[in-house]
Amino acid sequence: MPESFEPRVFGKTGARVGPLGIGSSYGIDAKGVEEAFERGVNYFYWGWRRRDGMRDGLRYILRQNREKAFITIPSLAPTNPMIRYSVERALKALNTDYIDGLHFFLRKEKPPWRSQLEPALKLKEEGKIQHIGISSHHRPNFPDFLGEPFSEFYHVRYNAKHRGAESDVFPKLPPKGDPDRPGIVAFTVTSWKQLIKANPKKLGDLAIPTAGDCYRFALSHPDVDVCITGAANAEQMRHALDAIDKGPMTDDELGWMRKVGDRLYKK
Repeated sequence: MPESFEPRVFGKTGARVGPLGIGSSYGIDAKGVEEAFERGVNYFYWGWRRRDGMRDGLRYILRQNREKAFITIPSLAPTNPMIRYSVERALKALNTDYIDGLHFFLRKEKPPWRSQLEPALKLKEEGKIQHIGISSHHRPNFPDFLGEPFSEFYHVRYNAKHRGAESDVFPKLPPKGDPDRPGIVAFTVTSWKQLIKANPKKLGDLAIPTAGDCYRFALSHPDVDVCITGAANAEQMRHALDAIDKGPMTDDELGWMRKVGDRLYKK
């Protein structure tokens, strides 16, 4: 794998993560998860839809390589007792003693309510979660929350169609290596498949990107640590891994992706 896509330090968490992560919602089976781990994937988003295949794959990985995997779950509950229940349910499902990251999804500008944050901090004290982060479509949240106890890692929407993070988030972060810099995860990098299923008439002479192109685009930005894939099977995961083996996009490739994104954004 090219140097720029080698495992990297995941911000202030201090963990080392590979450039690609896997989301749990799309159907990849246990063997696909295990194969991806063997090729360097160690960031796993055990998200809103928790399928048996990914669960079984993670159980296998965690039995032998717990310290090498980074498991992230969203907060599925809005209240104090339910947050603990949600975390402990995930621990039981994965047969593990701790979750690496719990993140809150912020729908508006407000930070997590104290009733949410307090149980998360308590779980962290107990060692059941290691780090707390946030996910949001409201980009101004991210710079504003630097230094907060829930700012250890950020899930940020970033793709060729939605590039606002290039001005609203990335340049406002501490530099890499700064102890206050959060780990950065790009999600919805295919813009919910709009980039890879674009209408050829809308793109004209522009080629339609593949999912691998979308992953390379996101990871070519130096501020992105991890890109979440939505692989439905092992074949799609292999495509993603083979794509990033090509390394960062050239200026011409980045220009093409931006043109595709611009045409789709204009609708």
